[in-house]
Amino acid sequence: MTTTDDVTRLQRAVETELPRPWTEWPGGWPDEVEAALLDAVLSIRARYGREDTGVRGAIERYRREVGGGPIDDLPRLANFDAGRLAEVLRNEQRTSGRPKAQAIVEAARSLVDAGLRSAVDLDLETHKRAYTRVHGLGWITWEYFTMLLGQPGAKADTWVVRWVSQQLNRDVSSKEVRSLLGEVATQLSDGETNSPHALLTRLDHQIWRTARSTQPLRTLDRTSSRNGGIRP
Repeated sequence: MTTTDDVTRLQRAVETELPRPWTEWPGGWPDEVEAALLDAVLSIRARYGREDTGVRGAIERYRREVGGGPIDDLPRLANFDAGRLAEVLRNEQRTSGRPKAQAIVEAARSLVDAGLRSAVDLDLETHKRAYTRVHGLGWITWEYFTMLLGQPGAKADTWVVRWVSQQLNRDVSSKEVRSLLGEVATQLSDGETNSPHALLTRLDHQIWRTARSTQPLRTLDRTSSRNGGIRP
């Protein structure tokens, strides 16, 4: 259970253990819902890559496949054949026992059925239910999906959970980490130029970068990547 002492200890660690200045969150795909969904699912246990490799390369191949320009038409992705999508993405990876391309298409269909057609349609409560009902997609990748669409948040993945657990000298769940980071961001906020919401995303990103730079990948028993992912 989170206590005031936990928040105080974590805030002290943030202030003393994280390099300054913090690296800015590189952003995602705030006006491209297809790109955000592809990124959120493909990034699970994957290397993010450069522009022509990894997750980023797969997204750009999809963009070229559909004619270039913005990719903000979720019904188009929902109508893709999953096998063909895997070919376009050049991705045969699996999540929860089935191809990621299949999970992407199923998520796109569920979200479209719930009214999400383009980035401007995002409704956090309604569309979270539609996303997380898809087998293998849960609240952590949902939060990352919304971050990629420009919503403030924290993706409490393995790197971040491990770092927070080390600072508190106990195992901490992803949900508790999300809550703790929110509390720390509130404490650090000045209420003006640094709002709690904006700080939360930057804090999550800086912890991720710091944890990854000090812990070899082989020590992790599970990995959720993100923008930067196994990030650049």
